[in-house]
Amino acid sequence: MAARVQMVGTSVGAVILAAGGGHRFGQIKQLLPLGGKPLLARVLDAVLASPVQQVVLVLGAHASTIRQQLAGYAAQPRLLIVDNPAWQQGLSTSLRAGLAALGLDVAAVLMVLGDQPHVSPELIARLLRRWQQTGARLVAPAYKGSWGNPVLFARSLFPELRAVTGDRGGRDVVRRHADELALVEVDAALCFDDIDTPADYVRALQLFQGEGALSREKRLSDIRHLLIDMDGVMYRGMTAIPGAREFLDFCRERGIPFLLFTNNSSLTPQEYVTKLAGMDIHVAPQEVFTSSAATAMHLGKVIPPGSRVYVIGESGVREALRAAGYEVADGHEGVAAVVVGWDRHLTYRKLKEATLAIRAGAAFIGTNPDKTYPAEEGLVPGNGAILAAIEAATDVSPFIVGKPELPIFQVALDRLDADAAHTAIIGDRPETDILGGQRAGLMTILVLTGVVGERELAASGLAPDWVFADLPALQNAWVAELG
Repeated sequence: MAARVQMVGTSVGAVILAAGGGHRFGQIKQLLPLGGKPLLARVLDAVLASPVQQVVLVLGAHASTIRQQLAGYAAQPRLLIVDNPAWQQGLSTSLRAGLAALGLDVAAVLMVLGDQPHVSPELIARLLRRWQQTGARLVAPAYKGSWGNPVLFARSLFPELRAVTGDRGGRDVVRRHADELALVEVDAALCFDDIDTPADYVRALQLFQGEGALSREKRLSDIRHLLIDMDGVMYRGMTAIPGAREFLDFCRERGIPFLLFTNNSSLTPQEYVTKLAGMDIHVAPQEVFTSSAATAMHLGKVIPPGSRVYVIGESGVREALRAAGYEVADGHEGVAAVVVGWDRHLTYRKLKEATLAIRAGAAFIGTNPDKTYPAEEGLVPGNGAILAAIEAATDVSPFIVGKPELPIFQVALDRLDADAAHTAIIGDRPETDILGGQRAGLMTILVLTGVVGERELAASGLAPDWVFADLPALQNAWVAELG
């Protein structure tokens, strides 16, 4: 944790607002890894190391999962974690929940957003000193005349904060009392930055990881190993994408080891080998790594082998779990976990059994978050669509194992005996392939043969290192650079 700042003596509380349930990152935003710890833990560390006497953390969506991940903070005597069951009605409900949990001796409250990783205990101390010096009812940081969060509110403004409705938060209160706002000038607007989009997350990763993986000069000739997505890169449905076989031949000729690296859990590695052979693309089973294999590895950290697991999915995930020693159950009774992969034979009964098991306390694990699948006839529902249905029925969010999560990348790099700095991922999805590769410190290559075109890529806010129309265009550029 950050070094503690000297106490200033006046009773001030802090409310950390972290109840949102966004799905733009492939996992729970509050738990996004950032410099070796979850995003929300970084905010907590800063606030707990500051002069405030009471800290209230307000959770809503994913509350039980976040509590488990932050279990190490339970011993903090100044911290109280409260749930806001009405979080979907807007930020104002979290404001009220936080205020209600504060002690009666609190003379002012600092409202902190749970997705602002650059807030520091030193900044908080400056805001409190400004409040003590001026007696102002509002104090906020400012950069070049513009103010931002976190904002300190004197107790006399608590009634107005409680009266706020919808998703407005405390900004309307600040605007109504703008003439009472005392500002603390900061050297840069960095402390205002929050993480709302994948692009925001990548920028935060760059700052916390230094100038290494994300900003170094990238050259195709520096690539020593490859992770290659399959759906939308090598083929669509049962049809090979032109140039796929030739690209793998190129990799072998150049001595570049690769893994065909897929979030699709429907097939076993041997079944993928057979499928590819039908397209005149020939690989060995050890050159295929699926989210099913990664899920089986993860499950071993959650429940012991021999446990009963209810599975929605096809042969790939079922065989991987059986091989890891788990009993694949026919129904929800006695189930320790529900594992959900892409299932082209999905039925209402399967959704019902999964829902009953999760509501009875079973862990909810998704092999991958891909909302769509690039079939020959167009985009069709993917595993993310199945996960969304179960989440709607259970009010529980799944733990995602596949891309863009880091564990699947780490296992893949180990299999290749590769280092991230000289490894690239080739994919067609910004939100899984590119975001995951950037988080893992890989070079990233997007091809436009799958789910996105240039317009969708621009809308994603993510910037791959290279974008190519297809694998032949990538191969040509690579050959030209090699000379």
